[in-house]
Amino acid sequence: RQAWTWDRVVRGTHLRANCFSACAWDLYVKDGIVWREEQTDAYRRPDSPLPDYGPRGCQKGACYSSLMTAPDRLLYPMARVGERGSGRWKRISWDEALGRLADAIIDANEEGGPDTVVYDNGTSNVDIGPGSAGEMRLFTMLGATMLDGFGGTGDLAMGAVQTWGTSFVDGSSDDWTRADALVFWHCNPIQTRIPDAHFATEARYGGTTLVTVSPDYSPSAIHASLWVNPRPGTDAALALSVAREIVERGAIDERYVREQTDLAFLVKDDGRFLRESELERGGSDDVFYFFDEKEGRVVKAPGTRGRWSDSIDLGGARPALSGSYEVKTRAGLVRVRPAMELLRERLAQYTAESVTKVTGVGVATQRRLAQVFIEAERAIIYASWGSNKSYHADLLQRSLILISALRGHHGRTGAGVRFAAWYPFEGANALIPGASGTWLQRMLLRVVTPPPRMIEDGMAAATEQLGWTPSHLFLYVHGGLAGAQDRDALDAALARPAREYFAEAIERGWVRPRPAADRPPRVLVTSGVNPLRRWPLPQVVERVLWPKLHMIATVDFRMSASGAKSDLLLPAAGYYEKPGIKYALSLLPYVVVGEQAVAPLGESRSEWWIMTKLAEHIERRARARGVSGDLSSLHRRFTDGGRYGAGDDTKVIDDILRGSDITKGIGWDEARKAGAVRIRSSGRWGTTSGIGSSLEEGGTLSPSRVHVEAKRAWPTLTGRQQFYIDHPWFLEADEALPRYKPLPAAGGSGPILLTGGHNRWSIHAIWRAHPDLLRLQRGEPVMWMAPEDARRRRLADGDHVRVHNERGAFRVQVKVAPAMAPGVAIVYHAWEPYQFAGWRGNMEVVSSPYKPLHLVRDYGHLRNRVFMNGPIHVPRGVPVEIEGAEDASG
Repeated sequence: RQAWTWDRVVRGTHLRANCFSACAWDLYVKDGIVWREEQTDAYRRPDSPLPDYGPRGCQKGACYSSLMTAPDRLLYPMARVGERGSGRWKRISWDEALGRLADAIIDANEEGGPDTVVYDNGTSNVDIGPGSAGEMRLFTMLGATMLDGFGGTGDLAMGAVQTWGTSFVDGSSDDWTRADALVFWHCNPIQTRIPDAHFATEARYGGTTLVTVSPDYSPSAIHASLWVNPRPGTDAALALSVAREIVERGAIDERYVREQTDLAFLVKDDGRFLRESELERGGSDDVFYFFDEKEGRVVKAPGTRGRWSDSIDLGGARPALSGSYEVKTRAGLVRVRPAMELLRERLAQYTAESVTKVTGVGVATQRRLAQVFIEAERAIIYASWGSNKSYHADLLQRSLILISALRGHHGRTGAGVRFAAWYPFEGANALIPGASGTWLQRMLLRVVTPPPRMIEDGMAAATEQLGWTPSHLFLYVHGGLAGAQDRDALDAALARPAREYFAEAIERGWVRPRPAADRPPRVLVTSGVNPLRRWPLPQVVERVLWPKLHMIATVDFRMSASGAKSDLLLPAAGYYEKPGIKYALSLLPYVVVGEQAVAPLGESRSEWWIMTKLAEHIERRARARGVSGDLSSLHRRFTDGGRYGAGDDTKVIDDILRGSDITKGIGWDEARKAGAVRIRSSGRWGTTSGIGSSLEEGGTLSPSRVHVEAKRAWPTLTGRQQFYIDHPWFLEADEALPRYKPLPAAGGSGPILLTGGHNRWSIHAIWRAHPDLLRLQRGEPVMWMAPEDARRRRLADGDHVRVHNERGAFRVQVKVAPAMAPGVAIVYHAWEPYQFAGWRGNMEVVSSPYKPLHLVRDYGHLRNRVFMNGPIHVPRGVPVEIEGAEDASG
């Protein structure tokens, strides 16, 4: 019995794991060791008929106590003594490690400028506590280049940015239960949203129709009322077939479409919107028109970017959705039509019969899917980030949002399209210079709530002052990817080669490589991320970028493939060895925190401690070397004149909680005892928060109600959900309206499309080498393959194969699975390269070509704005060939 007694029980969570599901755990501590963890129901909510949130957790969280003591755990600072990747290391002191890194940063500043120091935290090592805030605070103060990982990980819904002016739109997962239809499109929450998946089951019990759209018979498809399996990359055609059916059957919500979309806006025969500047001398290019059926004349649309008011309330106007009109402009008479007329012509191309040829989805199934939306008074399309990761994903997302808008769903309870959104923490932003605006702006925000468009304008302006740059732009310029990406960015509709668009975007200043092409990066600091696992064509990046870097430092609690090829290893404390705040997504209306349960193993330290001490070493070394300027006062500024010390993690957390609207009035002591605290509000519109709604008391959170109910403009050029984009590049590419385009043959014309998805057994690569979880799989990387494709190649389950295209190759074990459609193979992501033969992982065949339209930055809401810029990582739908391999270890 004494074996089952504990010294204490501590509230904990998995602080910096990039997992959407923040889960509270009880940690059982004995003799200074976390012996086990157990889910705890810390989610108090007002009386409500809605399903509970607790308990929450998954098998990864249930075994972190063993992962933190696994063989790949980093315990001491170490320096490379052999060639990079040789595996030869020497244990050194923290003082020596930080001194070496400090000198390298000072050298880079002196020789090439501060932006030749590069910081990458991807998206897999982020929290809302002192860890991420400390890192971003330090590298912002240094003026370093910070790699924007949203586009670089494929976690940016560019189609949502194009249509809504933001990608960060989502609600709470209990809102699923209020939908008449719940459609999982390109996502697999039964496998990848384990703590929230029960809400889908609860919804089905309540009568909700559950649909899964995916090329494979996924775990989520098993639980669906309807499974639709289009060929990879053809989903936009399927969605437009549904939209066509909605329009043809007269099932559109015309009142919603007139007010909330730009489909009533008038378009000239040349494809451009009719603008005020064409009718009035000195008129604006950002004021647009519709034909008012009540007044029988063309009138200015309210709430567009060029109007003084951001209200889109139509008053008594009735914008026409059909017809053709003549308008007298300063240049003469022009003919105009509502964009809805052009949309009808576009949708006419997507007959069910023609879409069957493209997607493989039968006519009856298409119509059944359309019927789901037509019959549902409220339908949710949950697309999440799985919908982002193929070349023309933006066209799919625009098409999904179109379906929802035609039915008048988005912005209503239990309805709309969902991707992902975070709750904003102003207290964390306050620690990052420039992230929370000027002093005057912060004071005004205490008494005024600006509309979304004004906040977006402010964030775009602030972006120019910060050091963020899209990671794939950095790799294109400095990582050697330009050649392969230029060749693979294929689109028959484009009038010019892709590289000419890229060159023009740089020449116009739309994209600004950082550092500039003539100044190579010299220092790379990564925190908890694994770029050689995640980046496309890592074999090219390692060959081209690595020699330019005089110092590569890895901050992590475990040895990753990227860490193994760095110069310095700085051991971070594990999730149970430091206090913190798990980042908070809108799916869960609670903020989850974790206490420090045990002392850090070995000499590992919290990220806040590491950043504080690094700032101290940089300041000390700069002064010793006679370097003046910002570096010589870095530690003083970082600590705010001594306010924050290296061991002040909990003080920082307390300031973050008390300084954020969603936790206003709650301090660290109260939060740590509870483990999870219900949010006070959904917060303001923010950098990663475009929720635009309030949390109902005892109810759910449904996004975008500020636009639909309060009639505030969307942060787009037209102030509406914008389906028509009349930028010259979009017109040139025939993408002014949503359409279907085939995937490019990126890497060759192989007969199998290699795709992927988040896996069940790990959060990114963090748990990928966990011995217990490997025993529940096959113990090594596997590729799922259709029986027909395996037979054609005389392959059997368990065989090892060589997967290759013109860009590279890797070897992997085959899992023959009837759930797979012919012509498609899946490697679930995040296997470490060192788990493959020769350290050649599945990203070796992925060039991830850029889409030129994602480089546009001069069109209203399409502009430089942190966390909302391409290029986008597109690792899915890659053509490959598969052949038997006699020796997988060769």
